[in-house]
Amino acid sequence: MTVNPHPASQRGVDPLDLPLQLRVMRLGFRVLKGVSRSAAVRLALHLFVTPRRHRTPARELKVLARGERFDVPQRDRKLAAWRWPAASHMTREGRGTAFLVHGWEGRGGQLHGFVDPLVAAGYEVIAFDHVGHGESDGKRCSLPTMRDALKAVAEHTLEDPGQGPACIVAHSMGTFATSLLLAEGWRGTRACYLSPPDDLLVYFSRYLELVTGSDDLLADLIQRMEERFGERAEEFEFRRLVETLDQPLVVLHATDDQDVPVEAGRFVAAHWPGARLVELEGLGHRRILRDPAAIRTAVGFLTQ
Repeated sequence: MTVNPHPASQRGVDPLDLPLQLRVMRLGFRVLKGVSRSAAVRLALHLFVTPRRHRTPARELKVLARGERFDVPQRDRKLAAWRWPAASHMTREGRGTAFLVHGWEGRGGQLHGFVDPLVAAGYEVIAFDHVGHGESDGKRCSLPTMRDALKAVAEHTLEDPGQGPACIVAHSMGTFATSLLLAEGWRGTRACYLSPPDDLLVYFSRYLELVTGSDDLLADLIQRMEERFGERAEEFEFRRLVETLDQPLVVLHATDDQDVPVEAGRFVAAHWPGARLVELEGLGHRRILRDPAAIRTAVGFLTQ
């Protein structure tokens, strides 16, 4: 079994039956901490900001092939992006632009099931790969990087990027990046959050427990991240941010999600003024992205 040294996709690891690779990794961290705590922190940060790229399945490639492939310049990198114009019969009544925002170690194509329904409803649809993901440039990624990538896509594709897209569908870590821009000024954007996390510090803590066996490096890791990215962790504290947002939001979360527990989605919906929560059964963290009922619920909300 290949173990992903990141909390996304690993919450379901049985602590009583750890894979060999993970046991070796934890042993290595214990030894390294005894030799050099700072070296252990540097290694933990390196793993945390290094996403794995996954093969794009045929079902995604089929939809991406029907879109217009283009690049979004962002600093010294290029982001891979795709555009699907609104259905021709809806041109005069177009609803604007819809963004599809994937999560950690995901791809824009993962949300392919939303493309045709949104296009048919009159939206131009934009999907993209975050830095270090899919076909985009780069090897390292982080929440600030994801926020900046989403902002770059808006600046490249929207007539008024400060107003944001008409609607947005975001998954997992992608909801963090989306919320930061909603707070900055995307006040007219309708949003659908799929499996959103609710606490950045919990996210970091769970990561450390996974790869090192404890979270005793948490304060050091946060300090190192703040130094590297030049921003304070508290600025990304979703539990404080969520109560400042009031855009129309529907949260879809599976009760059997092993990566981000359903309690996180419940928190987001409970503290976001006017938000609606839809709990689903048996869809885990990723099947929810292509479930027909989930997609109908989301698109129905976005087109109200």
